[in-house]
Amino acid sequence: MTKVTILCEDIDQERFIRQYLICRGFLDRNIIPFPNTKGLKVENNNASILKHYPKILKSYRIKKKSQDIAVIVMIDADDKTIDERIRSLNIAVNKDEGERNKDMRLPNEKIAIFVPARNIETWFSYINGKDVNEEDDYKNKTLNTTERITLAKTSAEKLALDICPQGLDENTPASLHHACNELQRLQLD
Repeated sequence: MTKVTILCEDIDQERFIRQYLICRGFLDRNIIPFPNTKGLKVENNNASILKHYPKILKSYRIKKKSQDIAVIVMIDADDKTIDERIRSLNIAVNKDEGERNKDMRLPNEKIAIFVPARNIETWFSYINGKDVNEEDDYKNKTLNTTERITLAKTSAEKLALDICPQGLDENTPASLHHACNELQRLQLD
């Protein structure tokens, strides 16, 4: 069974990705957050994602020779485009090549990059039936940690079990379409 390393910004993203993968048949024990922290603390930000991405890529390339592994990176677009965020990841790996817009991933590598625009809460809102755009911030700052984790998990379940099997429609946020294309890199089926 494939083991998946997740590099993401926060517990909402981590829980969303984890629950989506579980719905797709992955075992919880085969889904590992990076850095592998104790408990439920994932406290990264854009800068730490850029810092850790080259390490993840290097580690993946060493381990893939002897293990069935994959990597999922999630970084919010915030006020950037999807392409700008991916370019920043490529620049973090190799400044010159990244500035030339070269994807630092090889075609056969099981590395997917998800860039929710504006942030993951846009996806949660869309999945739960709201009309959204990718410029507005849909964060609900009144939710406590338990409510946020529940929202992430239930959104992932709806996406994996209800929305994805039917296919995404034209109203789906572009960043979610992009993520579905990125999923193909993981060769889940």
